[in-house]
Amino acid sequence: MSDAWADAQALWSAWPHLEVTRPADSTVGRLLDALRGVAEDRAGWHDVAALTLQVLLEQSARRQGIWPLQVPVGPRLPSREQWHDIGCDVLSTPDGLSLTPRPWHPPTGTAHADRAVEIEMAEVFAGRAAATPAHTADPFWTMALGSDYRSYTSLGQREAARTIVTAPPGSTVIACLPTGQGKTELAWAAAIPATRRRGVAVVVVPTVVLAMDLERRIHRLLATLGEPPSPSGHYAYTGGLADDIKQAIRRDIRDGRQRIVIAAPEALVSGLRLSLESAVRQGLLTHLIIDEAHLVEQWGTEFRPEFQAMSGLRRSWLAMAPPERRPVTLAMSATLTRQQIRTIEDLFGSPGATELIWASQTRREPSYFIERCDTDSARTSAILQAVSALPKPMIIYTTRRRDAVEWAQRLRGAGFYRLAVVTGDIGDTGRREAVMGWRGEDHDGKPSPTRFDIVVGTSAFGLGLDMADVRSVVHACVPETLDRYYQEVGRAGRDRRPALAYLASAPSDYGVAALINREIVISSDKGWDRWGSMARSAADLGHGRLDIDLDTLPTYIPEESGHNRQWNVRTLNLMAQAGLIDLHSPQPPSRNADEPEDQWQRRLADYSAHADARIVAHIGNGRTNDHTFWERRFEGQRASVATEQTKSLDRLRQLIKGDRCTGVTIADYYRSPWRGGILRTAVNCRGCPHCRSTEPERPRGTLYRDGGEPFPGVAHWSGRPDPLGALRGDAAWISLWWRDRVIRDDLLPQLLVQLARRGLSILAGPGVTTVLAARVQRQAWPKPVIVDSDGSLTDSFPGPIIWVADETNSLTGAVRARLAADAPTYLIHARDLPDPERRHLRLHQTCDVSLPLSTVLGAL
Repeated sequence: MSDAWADAQALWSAWPHLEVTRPADSTVGRLLDALRGVAEDRAGWHDVAALTLQVLLEQSARRQGIWPLQVPVGPRLPSREQWHDIGCDVLSTPDGLSLTPRPWHPPTGTAHADRAVEIEMAEVFAGRAAATPAHTADPFWTMALGSDYRSYTSLGQREAARTIVTAPPGSTVIACLPTGQGKTELAWAAAIPATRRRGVAVVVVPTVVLAMDLERRIHRLLATLGEPPSPSGHYAYTGGLADDIKQAIRRDIRDGRQRIVIAAPEALVSGLRLSLESAVRQGLLTHLIIDEAHLVEQWGTEFRPEFQAMSGLRRSWLAMAPPERRPVTLAMSATLTRQQIRTIEDLFGSPGATELIWASQTRREPSYFIERCDTDSARTSAILQAVSALPKPMIIYTTRRRDAVEWAQRLRGAGFYRLAVVTGDIGDTGRREAVMGWRGEDHDGKPSPTRFDIVVGTSAFGLGLDMADVRSVVHACVPETLDRYYQEVGRAGRDRRPALAYLASAPSDYGVAALINREIVISSDKGWDRWGSMARSAADLGHGRLDIDLDTLPTYIPEESGHNRQWNVRTLNLMAQAGLIDLHSPQPPSRNADEPEDQWQRRLADYSAHADARIVAHIGNGRTNDHTFWERRFEGQRASVATEQTKSLDRLRQLIKGDRCTGVTIADYYRSPWRGGILRTAVNCRGCPHCRSTEPERPRGTLYRDGGEPFPGVAHWSGRPDPLGALRGDAAWISLWWRDRVIRDDLLPQLLVQLARRGLSILAGPGVTTVLAARVQRQAWPKPVIVDSDGSLTDSFPGPIIWVADETNSLTGAVRARLAADAPTYLIHARDLPDPERRHLRLHQTCDVSLPLSTVLGAL
């Protein structure tokens, strides 16, 4: 029998004396915490019963049999009737009760679908992770992240990593990489080498919880790498920090010693602004990294408009930085719609220097369940049944804050005490406490007893949350967009283990969803009013530039409201996307000659205090203030956004209807035109109402639809360094040769190191051994070294690569095709390598440009 089952039985046998070693199994560990909480009224009977049922179902799924648990009867423990109601068959014994599970699943309506669901539920409770494909890591990846990173999680991660570390100054990389494939590591692999000597990378996150998560991860990573921490010991710049620590972080940013600062967008335009601008002017700001980048486009009231206002700040940074030290922008998300891609490119892209790495695929882990109820009360009953039977940890999503509070009260009344509520109006401290209690961590990220198995929240909960073992996501609502629904489903199964996504709807939910959907975009009339009010009260800086107060009230609002600034920023950003204005950050003040220090400091403090309330709009179009022209351009952009929003809700309705595969519906939504082509999302489906009803029964461990692994291809940046370009001249490829093995072993590593230091770092061919590549990377660090281990770059990369032959004295078919296609190649080989087309001649004799290694090294 499994250790988990035995540990659970030991807990029940020891009740109420639970001074035992903490079980290794996470479900049994939660059961221990719940049992301990019962005596102190921190856990209810339903918490204990649901976790016990989960242990029974997990044991049954893993061992393919029935394994009863013996439990006592007593005060605060579930009664016989309660055990039966939650889904257990119960027998009385001399010492209490014997429990066996009655498997449950949401209703399907057909016997065929019921059999399919039984397989899916068993897979979830068995909890076997899908195999992770192994793709050999490039030397720079392991060098940047440590010896634990000897492979990539996916081809998408590999190509995104290669693209970001070779991105030229001032460029932008948009990376769409599925949940669980390591987007955070992309940021670290770019930032750690770039800031090694002196520099700062900014990571922008939407929540304090995510900032603290990333801070803990970078602490651990730098310690593993043996690199010193930041001088202050902090990386997350949050409102809860002490003033002296904030001051130290700002000082270290100015000095280029902070390396990484993790902050919300509000901090960039206020407290960190002057320090970051100082770093920019010195060429010390290396990267602007935007996590959860889809939020840049989302307009809902749960998200802040500063995500878009950052675009003006970035433009100012590019203008004030030394040309060769302009920061690189990385925008990352697991999903991106057509509108989101366009918005990110418009606001954060650079003409001719923006690349999109598209590795989009629908999740393989979720099994989708939809239950359409006729009444609110029927929906409530369905949700309560699902919460009892589905595995924990669990998230229950609602649309409105009051619904989250009501659901929490309802669940507590039903005996669930181990739950937390997280909505948009909860403070940072409350949010952090909820996540720590849900995860089982203390403030330092160390293991601690769990306090919550369920979080009830709005869409404000879960952004970027890296909790690997969430097993169930329950929607007690109809979200206002398919995008929101899928983002929230993405909180489950991040450990690559099967998970459950359950949605129960009532007729009233659709009206709420439509109302929220319509509220997202400001009308043209109100937008024109807001623009006029802001423009009239702005300071005229000359040359079409207006210094705007974002707290300006429009004429139709008599007094300040909580969302006034949000709507002003949304209006300005719609105008920017419509080409009516460009947005920039205000310039900081300069110290006047002979200005007293205290007066200068007061002016600086006043600037910092109000910087987040100001933005500079540049009117480059002479017709911007023409009402007719303004309305036509603004309404066109507004209509585009509104259409996308409406389409997203329509797609969700289609998904709920269930007459099409859920994976296909989601994949069709996440497709986008891009530079003359169509970006498609690969379709995966482990189970959904349509497939389990219409498709043949699938074998365990397989999918109804398996779209395979996306392979986006690495971006080729124009104008990248080519230190041998002058030697190559007009020739597509050149021959670089060694006379004997001694010369090769001596000169080849030196040549490769010199080329990597100058930016020519893609190595290919059988002569590039693991030992050689690692040696080159160590000596060239922090410049990246990329090794074409599978021949994909040799096949298709249009830029220059270095291909090294081995002692077999032959060329592979891939490199021969590359040479025939006149792709820029530096072929390094033995002097006696035959010409593949004329075997009686040596290659160096027939090549247009042929040089010995010693000559090339001398030229460098």
